[in-house]
Amino acid sequence: MEPDRRAAEDAFAAGQYLDFLRAVRSDKGDFDQTVMRALIPSVDLEEVDFSAGTTPNTLFELAAAVWDVDELLAISMFREAASGGSSAALAALGEGLNWIGDHEEATLWLRKAISANAGDAARLAGLLGESLLSAGDSVGFSEAEHLLKRGLAESEEFGVPLAKLLLAQQKVAEARELLERLVRADVYGAALLLGNLLAEEPGNFEAAEAAYRAGIASGDGHSAHNLAVMMLENGEPARARELHELAKLMGDSSPLETARD
Repeated sequence: MEPDRRAAEDAFAAGQYLDFLRAVRSDKGDFDQTVMRALIPSVDLEEVDFSAGTTPNTLFELAAAVWDVDELLAISMFREAASGGSSAALAALGEGLNWIGDHEEATLWLRKAISANAGDAARLAGLLGESLLSAGDSVGFSEAEHLLKRGLAESEEFGVPLAKLLLAQQKVAEARELLERLVRADVYGAALLLGNLLAEEPGNFEAAEAAYRAGIASGDGHSAHNLAVMMLENGEPARARELHELAKLMGDSSPLETARD
C-alpha cells in the first residue's frame, strides 16, 4: 500500500501523530518525506532515524528533531510516543515539560521514566527533584532534596535548584557552602543567589559585592540590578546609578528602587 496523503494530513491536523506516521509509510517501510516536509517544513528530516523500529520509537525520533523548531508540537509527539510504548519518549517528555515550566505533568512522566529505567537515572532524578521544587509542594521537599543531590552527582546544573531548596528549609550554612562551590565552577545563577544570601547577612557587604560581580561577569543582568540596589541601600547613589545603567544594558530594566530579586 502506498502512503495516503489525505489520511496523513487529517491525522496530523487531529494531533494523531502515530496514525500520521502510519499513513506516510509504505508497505516497504519507506516514509513519504514530501508529505512530512509539507506539514512540518522547518524540520531537518535528515536528523530523523526512520529505521528506529516501532512506530512509537520512530515518532520519538521525529519529535526529537521537531523540538528544535516547535517545542509544543514536539511535546505533543513525545506524549503520544510515550503513551504508545516508547521508553525514550518517557524521559524526553518529562524533561521537555520541565523545560517549558509544566512541572506538575513533568513529575508524572519523570516518575514513569525512572520506573522504566528510561535514560540516565541520576539526571532523571535531578529533573524530578527540580520539578517537585518548582511545583511548590513543600510536603515533597525531603524527596526533592534527595533527588536533586542525586542529580548533582551527575551534573552541576542541579546545584542552583538544590541551593534554593536548602534555603527554603533554612539550611543556610549548607546552601552557602554549595553556592560558593558552584560560583567557583562558574555555574550560571549561583552568584546571584549567593549575593542575595550574603547581602542579607550583616558584615558581608564585600563578599556580597564580589558574588554579584561574579554574576555580572557571567552575563547575569539581575546581579547588576541587585548590586545597584545594595549600593543604594549603602548610601552610594552614584555607584548605584552606574550599575543600574549596566543592568539595563544587560536586560534587567527593573527600577533602581525595586528590591533585590
